[in-house]
Amino acid sequence: MAAERETPDHALTVALPTCNGAAHLAEAIGSIVAQRGIAFDLVVSDDRSDDNSLEVVRAVAGDRAQIEVNTERLGLAGNWNRCVELAGTPLIAIFHQDDVMGRGHLAAHVEAFAGDDAIGLVASASEVVDERGDPIPETVVSRGGLGPIDRVLPAGTLAAAMVEGNPFRCSAVTIRRAAFEDVRGFDPTLRYVLDWDFWLRVSRRWKVAWLARPSVRVRWHGASETHRFKAGTTDLDESGRMLETLFSVDLKGQPGADSLRRTATRRLARAFLNRAHDALHAGRSDLAREALRRGLALAPSQVSALLRDPRLGIQMASLALAPRLAGWLFGPSNGKGM
Repeated sequence: MAAERETPDHALTVALPTCNGAAHLAEAIGSIVAQRGIAFDLVVSDDRSDDNSLEVVRAVAGDRAQIEVNTERLGLAGNWNRCVELAGTPLIAIFHQDDVMGRGHLAAHVEAFAGDDAIGLVASASEVVDERGDPIPETVVSRGGLGPIDRVLPAGTLAAAMVEGNPFRCSAVTIRRAAFEDVRGFDPTLRYVLDWDFWLRVSRRWKVAWLARPSVRVRWHGASETHRFKAGTTDLDESGRMLETLFSVDLKGQPGADSLRRTATRRLARAFLNRAHDALHAGRSDLAREALRRGLALAPSQVSALLRDPRLGIQMASLALAPRLAGWLFGPSNGKGM
C-alpha cells in the first residue's frame, strides 16, 4: 500500500481504472480536473488498453495525472483494488472512464466524511445517460439510491435497501481507505456484483452517508461491461447469490424478511425470463432455454404471468418444448418481436 499523506490539502484521490475507454475518457477526465473547492490527487490505472486511452489521458490531464499501466490484465475487481493501492490518501473515489462528474461532487463528499471517522463510504445520487449523453428514463434503467433526503445510515442497516438491487453507482461513491482495508477490498471472484458486495461488507461495520442531490452522470451503453453480461447468465447467477447472502445472513430473523425474500425471488425469476426472451430473439436458443428453466425453477408462479401475455407465452412454450422450432420462428432472421 502507498503511504497515506496526512496533509489536509491531499485528503482525496480520484482513481480512474481504464481499459479501452478512449471513446468517453476526455469528457470523464475533463469533468474531474474541473472540480473546485478541494485539492485532490488523480491516478489512472490502465489495464493494458489496446486503444489510445493513455494518449487521451495525457492530452486532457497532462502532468496532472499519475499514470500506471498494469503488468498484466487484472480485470474489474483487480484493477479497482489496484487503484486503491496506488492512492496515497485516506479517501479514494474510483471513477469510471465512461461517466461524468458534476460540479461540487468531490467537495460535497469530503465534507460528508468530515467530523465522523465512523463513515466508511459516501454515496451520491446519479443520473443515467446514453452514449450521446442524453438522459435515459428511469423506467428503462433504475436510478437506485436511498431516497430524496440526505442521511447517514448506522452500521448494519443498509442491507434492507439492497434487496431490490445495487443502490449505488460506483462512480458516485467515495470510500475511506480504512474501511476498504477492513473488508479486504473488492472480491476478485465476482464480476457483476463486486461493487454491490463491497458496499454490503463495508456497511456491516461502518456508517454509510447518502447525498440525495445527483452529482454524477453514469453512462449506459452497449459497449459497457454491464451489457456484456447479457451474453450469459453470470450477472443473474451472482445476483441470486447476493440475495441469498442478504437473506441468510444480514436479514435473517428480521420482521418482514420472508415477504421481502418472496418478492426478490419473483423479481429475479422475471429477470431470467426476460433474458430468455432476449436470447431467443438474438438466435441463442440454448441460452434462452436455460434462462427459461432457471426462471421457472425459481418461481413457478411465473407460468401464470406468462399465460396472461399470450404472445410471450407462446414463445416461451415453444422454447421449452421445441427449441429449434422456437429459434426458427422467433429468431433474428424473422425479425419478430413481442
